[in-house]
Amino acid sequence: MNAADLLRTVEASLGRFVCAPPLRVCVGYSGGLDSTVLLHLAAAIRDRTGCTLSAVHVHHGLSPNADHWAAACAAVAASLGVPLSVQRVQVAHDDGKGVEAAARAARYAVFEAVQADVLLLAHHRGDQGETVLFNVLRGSGLAGLAGVPVQRALRSDLALLRPLLRFGRAELAAYAAAHGLRWIDDESNENLHFRRNFLRHRALPVLAESFPAVETALVRVARHAAEAQALLDEVLADDLLRCVQGCVFDLAAAAGFSPLRRNHALRGWLKQHGVVLDTRAFDEWLSQLDAPADGQPALVWRERAIRRYRQQLHVTPASLLPGPALAITADTVGALPGWSGCLGWQHQAGGLDAGLLRRAALMLRPRQGSEALRLHAGGPSRQMKTLFQERHVPPWLRAATPLLYIDGELAAVPGLGVAAAFAVADGVVPIWTIDDPATPAAQKS
Repeated sequence: MNAADLLRTVEASLGRFVCAPPLRVCVGYSGGLDSTVLLHLAAAIRDRTGCTLSAVHVHHGLSPNADHWAAACAAVAASLGVPLSVQRVQVAHDDGKGVEAAARAARYAVFEAVQADVLLLAHHRGDQGETVLFNVLRGSGLAGLAGVPVQRALRSDLALLRPLLRFGRAELAAYAAAHGLRWIDDESNENLHFRRNFLRHRALPVLAESFPAVETALVRVARHAAEAQALLDEVLADDLLRCVQGCVFDLAAAAGFSPLRRNHALRGWLKQHGVVLDTRAFDEWLSQLDAPADGQPALVWRERAIRRYRQQLHVTPASLLPGPALAITADTVGALPGWSGCLGWQHQAGGLDAGLLRRAALMLRPRQGSEALRLHAGGPSRQMKTLFQERHVPPWLRAATPLLYIDGELAAVPGLGVAAAFAVADGVVPIWTIDDPATPAAQKS
């Protein structure tokens, strides 16, 4: 491998991005060998292509030499004509995740705020091998065995790219030597207290004595795992289209799946909603799903609950209690004090008279259990319990939905309808939305 191959590889990687010219490229620059080579390559590509280039240095403040490193990075960037932003961060030491994980979280928070189209990071083949071995020892699944991806989105308009993953550290060192580059050696990289350093300096050299190609083999594992994970993701996407409507998982739609396929779809659905169960909790929850059809099993996991009703699964807040009686106006919208939900209004035939809503006294009250509602003129008043059952409203929503009273009379129940005595041809109806804890979570690698 020669310098021209490195340059061609990085330039080809950037060539995949189609942006309004010029392409804005930023390099995550620590000042070490790897990122120094990457910055030098990026500067050469800038000169060839006319892209704009900047660099960002994250000042963790963990080393007494941190200020010196930042100054050294600024000098190198200036020599290449690259604007450098030094971002100081606070690394949490008491969050239970360890200094390595906390520093990484702080670093990526900076990266996600970069104003560019592409952020380049200098991970190489050895870093990939360490990551795969580290994840093996943690008992990770396919996603962990796939290591770090060559490319992923940091934001909708910012891509993270690792163009050096196919190269070894020795190749980068040869490039640096050929171009007379100078870099920083972080003394913490020799600290065997950090698990990655232990793998790099102790475990991998021992493995290489019997398996000389251990680094290459681990990278191959990552590639195979990434391909298998991509295939599983395609299957999952198809299965979720079949089984999920809105935020609800339909168990009946998955009845023809094998147990493995159904469980994979369930894990994917839960992950979309930010719920990642450990193996014990997931197995316990699966056993609950075999409860009788008229049962309502639920698993509470941290601030959320996974509930079953009529063969459908819902993710809800762990606690859904009725709130207090509240006086409101026709302009009241959004979250309400003491309630686990948000109020809105929607135009609808047979709704409430908007003028009346502005003139009358409006009150939201919790359900007491004996309320009845006449939904059709000339029809009977019917118990809300019966109406809820007919409309297939899940039990946990029945108590958590407020009732709207106008001048002391029950006028409307979100999800059920408007009392016939209050209905007009062109009106509005109250809409009640439970606070949704199931916002899809971004996955980082």
